Amino acid sequence: MKQALIAISRLEFIIMMSVIVAVDALAIDSILPALSAISEELAITRDNDRQFIITSLFAGYAIGVLVYGIASDSFGRKPPIYVGFFIFLIGTLITIFASSFTMLLIGRALQGLGAAGPQIIPSAITRDIYKGRSMAHILSLVMMVFMLVPAVAPLIGQSILLVSNWQGIFVMLGIYALLALVWFSVRLPETLPVEKRVPFSLKQAKKSILATLRNKQAVKYMLAEGLTFGALLAFLSTAQQVFQELYLLGDKFAIYFGSLAFVMMLASFVNAKLVEKIGMRKLILIGSCTLFIVSISYLFISQLAGLTISLWFFLLFSAISYFCLGILFGNMHALAMENVGHIAGVAASLIGSISTIISIIIAAIIGYYYNDSVIPIIAGFAILMVPVIAIIYYDQDKRKQALV
Repeated sequence: MKQALIAISRLEFIIMMSVIVAVDALAIDSILPALSAISEELAITRDNDRQFIITSLFAGYAIGVLVYGIASDSFGRKPPIYVGFFIFLIGTLITIFASSFTMLLIGRALQGLGAAGPQIIPSAITRDIYKGRSMAHILSLVMMVFMLVPAVAPLIGQSILLVSNWQGIFVMLGIYALLALVWFSVRLPETLPVEKRVPFSLKQAKKSILATLRNKQAVKYMLAEGLTFGALLAFLSTAQQVFQELYLLGDKFAIYFGSLAFVMMLASFVNAKLVEKIGMRKLILIGSCTLFIVSISYLFISQLAGLTISLWFFLLFSAISYFCLGILFGNMHALAMENVGHIAGVAASLIGSISTIISIIIAAIIGYYYNDSVIPIIAGFAILMVPVIAIIYYDQDKRKQALV
């Protein structure tokens, strides 16, 4: 389909959308190498409390994602993104000048609240301009570029620490967001015409929210998504402690951790090749069962066999986990949205918000039990995959019964 609403090239559009979406991921992964330095300067007494520097951003995100999707359908695509960037920049300023841990967490929550807009609205912008296979092609390319961010962000953060303090990373985030905002505002016109906007109505929003919550498939896969993301968020929030302090990688942390992003990219590519042949439900079942079996095996080896989980042995577990997660996330979200297409904007916002809240609670619990050992992280994956497998198995069984 030809571009009807914008004058910029397809290549510039893809790069622009990728840059905007990447604000959230960059704010998460670039700060990981600095968690130890922040902990020392702000006198964080309990080591595990530094994990809140990561989870607080997701807390803000969980609130924001519920609002921006609805707002973009009523007020156009660009105004909510402007608001999001503005809130993100305010949060960034607070983090730069934070003199206490509480002040830093407030800034991080505002960063998450702001980043939710640039994170979710670009898919709606793409939908406004492209349709069908063309839209799927553009979104796939945007996600491929976007997934490079977790690979390079820790390296960026580590490089800044070599020449500056941890505040320098937040300065970089502010400059990045400001440049992205200027580029977006100057080069891309509004893509949702006034005549296509949905009048804002609390009554209609409530009706759509209730319709989503009454849809059993949407709720089941929203729960599965939240459980799975909880395991990943626990891994992310403890990554600095594990790689830098437990395995003593120091400055090499960014290289080891960033390489896992390429594993998830490979999984996304493999999933795209297999999903039409095998189906989303079967792929989720295979991925969750694999992750459960691997996690249980690691727990057995470390606890019953009495073998220490070395760095390379844990990296193997991490790579397998990231590959499985790359299979799980896209398929889970697609199935959660499958039967709520008529209220897609509100449904996507609600599913994203609730699944994120679930994941924050889970990550906080797992992170609390971190004790200079990777066992709580691995046990978290094993335990959380049990209800995920049950949800998928139950859903498949019900579908088979319906065909009888």
